[in-house]
Amino acid sequence: MKVVSLATLAGALLATAGAAHAQQPSGPGFYGAIGYHYVNPKSGNGTLAGVFRSDINSDSEPTLTLGYNFSSNWSAEAWLPLTKFKHDVSLDGARSASIKHMPYLFTAQYHFLPDSPVRPFIGAGYGFVNVSGERTTGPIAGTSLNVKSGDGFVGQFGVDWYATDNVFVRADARYFDWKSKVELNGAGIGEVKVNPWIYGISVGYRF
Repeated sequence: MKVVSLATLAGALLATAGAAHAQQPSGPGFYGAIGYHYVNPKSGNGTLAGVFRSDINSDSEPTLTLGYNFSSNWSAEAWLPLTKFKHDVSLDGARSASIKHMPYLFTAQYHFLPDSPVRPFIGAGYGFVNVSGERTTGPIAGTSLNVKSGDGFVGQFGVDWYATDNVFVRADARYFDWKSKVELNGAGIGEVKVNPWIYGISVGYRF
């Protein structure tokens, strides 16, 4: 349903904008985008309590991007979900917990081909994630789970396609080097290495 809604929004914006391509460089100014992103943690997220292999599944949610173009090539932006991502956590293959999290990712970007309607870019920066809503089930039901917040490096690449001077569609991918310490009933039991790739598509407007 969320994917259908985003596709409908993209179609409406592009139809309104018309078919003319952008022909001028992107100068200084703000931009924003609404999208839909898929958070895909790495396979095998660490060993907890020295025994249990942890695995975190994927989730997708609507997202918001806010940025500023300093020049034709350089920009900086902030990215965050509109609702919290939720993941199930398995221990040795048995579903044992669920967590929610709100990541905030900040990147500086370099945009290639600023005079073209199709503008690839790369970026790097910093990310912070607030973890909440931990729940336990299965083999550890009834215990108190605490997954600490984390932060780390963010790498990014993607491409913007400008339908007009202002309206664009973006496809991008980010890598977030995220690790969090884990406590069970107040005692530390190890660290999960989430390290997700984040893939998405957005529809944006340059002011």
